[in-house]
Amino acid sequence: MLGQGCCRAVLARGPCAEVTRCSCGHIHLAVGPVTLRLEEDVLRALGHTLVEAIQQLEVPREAESPEPQAPTAAHGAPGGGWKQ
Repeated sequence: MLGQGCCRAVLARGPCAEVTRCSCGHIHLAVGPVTLRLEEDVLRALGHTLVEAIQQLEVPREAESPEPQAPTAAHGAPGGGWKQ
């Protein structure tokens, strides 16, 4: 519920979210039925985190978790080769 005398200005609106600034200084991030009331610096930090996550979505899954390394001479078969 808006406080007495508060009004909101839309900063951004998309198909699944809306960001508004309240005249009392809070930023409201509405995603579906959930609204978060944030301070401006928290919204900025959240934005950076979301951008990083989106960039990681572009990385092929194979690059996210490297496959186990074959054993070396110190950690496996004599001579450094992988033996089955």
